[in-house]
Amino acid sequence: MPKLDFNANFFKANRQRLISQLPSDLPIAVTANGLIQRGADTTYPFAQDANFWYLTGINDPDITLVIDQQREFLIVPIREGSRVTFDGQIDKLVLAKTSGVSDIINEASGWRRLDGLLMRTKQVATLAPAPSFIEQYGLYANPARSRFVDRLKQHAGEDLQLIDIRPQLAALRVVKQPVELAAIQRAIDITLGTLKEVLAKPYGTYSYEYQVEADISRGFRFRGASGHAFEPIIAGGSRACTMHYISNSARLKSGEIVICDVGAEVSGYAADITRMLKTSKPTLRQKDVYSAVKETQDYALSLLGPGVHLQSYEAKVAKFAGLKLKQLGVTRDLKIESVRRYFPHAASHFLGLNVHDVGDYTKPLQPGNVITLEPGIYLPQEGIGVRIEDDVLITATGAKVLSAKFPGQL
Repeated sequence: MPKLDFNANFFKANRQRLISQLPSDLPIAVTANGLIQRGADTTYPFAQDANFWYLTGINDPDITLVIDQQREFLIVPIREGSRVTFDGQIDKLVLAKTSGVSDIINEASGWRRLDGLLMRTKQVATLAPAPSFIEQYGLYANPARSRFVDRLKQHAGEDLQLIDIRPQLAALRVVKQPVELAAIQRAIDITLGTLKEVLAKPYGTYSYEYQVEADISRGFRFRGASGHAFEPIIAGGSRACTMHYISNSARLKSGEIVICDVGAEVSGYAADITRMLKTSKPTLRQKDVYSAVKETQDYALSLLGPGVHLQSYEAKVAKFAGLKLKQLGVTRDLKIESVRRYFPHAASHFLGLNVHDVGDYTKPLQPGNVITLEPGIYLPQEGIGVRIEDDVLITATGAKVLSAKFPGQL
């Protein structure tokens, strides 16, 4: 499979666009993610900070990028002893070729140089760390940013002023460039090709959810993806009513319909597609619920285009879904609390380097935005959960479905 053209010019241009949005005398310092312990001396697979990758293209941990108007350099940790034996040495020539940053120095020299910038300006632009525990999602943040901010203050003093550049980077990243769109499209095509292969198999092929997951994983890697962009959701029957069900371990029963919410990852960019797998001929009720979701998706797509505010769009989609729920006999009224019992999540989110990518939901959509389109209706009392998800590019004149090659069906 031909390589996408994420060359050094892409990352150089991203750095220049960021610099242009900040005061000329403000140094920028951004850290890569670090490795996270899985158990004993083993780690979870490394995942780079998306903002750091966007500025450098580097997929190594613990590296620091420093930029000001006159220079840019990378600070690279020294690996010694057994670390080199097991992980290899960091290749500075590869870092320079990938990122376009030619000045690469070790930790001691790099931090002395950074100290000079910090002491002169007493301020630095960086990525503000998330709370150590993000309660909304029940997860611990990668500690790299927090550790980096602590180190900056140890070197320059507690009065060092930190300027958060997440808003500027989000504004850049939310408008996808041609090579980014090519990566997303390839991830989508791999996902669709794999789903088409899996869903075409005869009834009874799969006895367990994990067997479906295994075939999807194989399909992604076989077609050239780096793997899954997020933990796959293979959820049959009432389990499909848990939005982020990821155990994928239950036995599949004849008569269940199965949510397959998956996405391949290509060059760090994600697809996010949901299709339904049948374990037998669907019932009339299952088809009716599916049709209600499909009609809601078609309505939502008709609303999308440049200038649309997602908040008002979501309200319209939820109201339409309420009408469908009433037709299904699930609700008697269109009160939002009644609708949200069975239509509980947003219809769209931004997509890119993260499956839930950066984007400002208070601002109108603009050409180059990529979002998902994923209405779902969930009836746990009936053991039915249906979600149809496609990926959509906002264009100058409307919206283009990037995942239309294999439309949803039941």
